[in-house]
Amino acid sequence: MGLLRWLGFGKKEGPEEGSEPPGQTASEVNTGQSDDMDIVVYSPSDATRCAGVRDLLERNNYPFRDVRVDDNMSTKGWLQRTTGDGSVPKVFIGAKCYGGFEDIQAMVMDGTFQSAVDGTMDDSGDEEIEQLKETMTREAIAELLKRGEILTIDEGGLEMDVWAEPFAKPPVVYYEGAPEPLEEVEAIASRILDRVKSGEIEIVWKDED
Repeated sequence: MGLLRWLGFGKKEGPEEGSEPPGQTASEVNTGQSDDMDIVVYSPSDATRCAGVRDLLERNNYPFRDVRVDDNMSTKGWLQRTTGDGSVPKVFIGAKCYGGFEDIQAMVMDGTFQSAVDGTMDDSGDEEIEQLKETMTREAIAELLKRGEILTIDEGGLEMDVWAEPFAKPPVVYYEGAPEPLEEVEAIASRILDRVKSGEIEIVWKDED
């Protein structure tokens, strides 16, 4: 067992509890698509951009599951924790979020959306993230949080997530259940590492796959 694993770094075996969307509590529109479609759109019923992304996918012949969140706080909370941004719509391909209307529109136009659907998209960014996770310095933790990764703290069996919302107004990082200014993210990372070294907590990056 490596030192990082002994300290609590690295991924837990198996899927993380809460890493799957609480789809059973959201309203799924019957579009005639099967439940195992790769593309999933999370959106409310009446927002212009949400209707726009659904229309965009339909016009380009991309079948998708249409999950309406509306006032469902459980699904909205999951989206915010998973993506670091509570805005909608959110379009997922498999377990990965590719953004909202403008993001998907740009990807459809330049062909990268098809690459993502086909599984041929360049994953060099994912490799960089994995390298940062192995590094586990103060700077690496701060950078990963700003990129939307979620860190789980385990304090004697009590788990709590740490995540950032860089596009919120103002940008914040959630630590110990409370928002703090995003510019404090490196200081928070230092506090987390100090607690790990003292044996008070263990930490693991949430695996969304």
